Amino acid sequence: MRNQLNILVVDDEPGIRITLAGILEDEGYNVVVAEDGYKGIEAAEKANFEIAFLDMRMPGINGIETFKEIKKIRPDTVIFFMTAFLDEDTLNEAVKLNTQAVLYKPLDLELILKILKEDLAKTTILIVDDESSVRDTLQEVLDDRGYSVSVAEDGYTAIQMAKETHFDIMFIDVAMPGIDGLQTLEVIKKIDPRTKVVIITGQDIEHLVAKATSRGAFTCLPKPLNDVNELLQLLQKIKEEMVLTSVLVVDDDLSFRETLKEILEKEGYRVYAAQDGLTAVQMAKETPFDIAFIDVMLPGIDGFQTLDEIKKINPSTNVIMLTGQNIEDFSDHSVSSGAFAHLTKPIDLVKLLQLTISAIGKNSK
Repeated sequence: MRNQLNILVVDDEPGIRITLAGILEDEGYNVVVAEDGYKGIEAAEKANFEIAFLDMRMPGINGIETFKEIKKIRPDTVIFFMTAFLDEDTLNEAVKLNTQAVLYKPLDLELILKILKEDLAKTTILIVDDESSVRDTLQEVLDDRGYSVSVAEDGYTAIQMAKETHFDIMFIDVAMPGIDGLQTLEVIKKIDPRTKVVIITGQDIEHLVAKATSRGAFTCLPKPLNDVNELLQLLQKIKEEMVLTSVLVVDDDLSFRETLKEILEKEGYRVYAAQDGLTAVQMAKETPFDIAFIDVMLPGIDGFQTLDEIKKINPSTNVIMLTGQNIEDFSDHSVSSGAFAHLTKPIDLVKLLQLTISAIGKNSK
């Protein structure tokens, strides 16, 4: 975390402004408060804020409109909404704006601090190119923008580095000695499917795009990489894509499954659904899910067996067990089986969304 990070808190409730600002200042952040959206916008005009917390309901100008104005002034500001109301239309609009998260009141301050520390960690980038001039130039540009950048002069070195360290993004040249960029891409994606790979080339890029994307590349860029604005826009797009958390909902009740899927999708998550444990296990082999909601009572193999199999495939998946039954020692069994948390039906929506955010924070780097 950078020292004296600037954070803006905009809320018409004095108690929330003062409490949240005090907690953040105690953590070493530089905090400015505003009592309404207009004053929040005015503050953004005077100073650059890396983070802003905006209440969604305020007099004069609401959080959505405040968000839009602050983004015009400070496009790089990461914004969290705060709300005590689950207004579906407003939440849908917030999701469309690609806000970082919606935090529910009363605020879980411990959770906020955890999320902050994870979200403010620098994006890690690896540049893989046998041309030192390309490596050095690209590294300098990205270093200056606050990214944590490493370099590798060939594919073998990049593969070894990927085994030891997770990189959020890699730029990989196609033409390299020993093992080419496409072969390097394939190995990297097997080691760490979360890494977003951008293939760079001085060759005919149209011929290369289909080959690269079919192997898991995010996109391709032609050399020389002279357009800094285009490069930064691409990085922003990748970071927004990385925010989309993959969630698996496993429940044999079609109505519950579809309802939960719809709720989570409206919050901006990428959601998949399975009607039984065997289907869920097969899906987990194909997609590295960040979070899985698993009902205990499933046909075929039960929820705890499904949990065990999914954790074998991807230990980093955070599993939240669900039940509508009166199961003795349900909470103890969930914890001992490796579940992140458990919920009983009917589901408390606010608690579910807070647990989801908490699970994301735990699973982040």
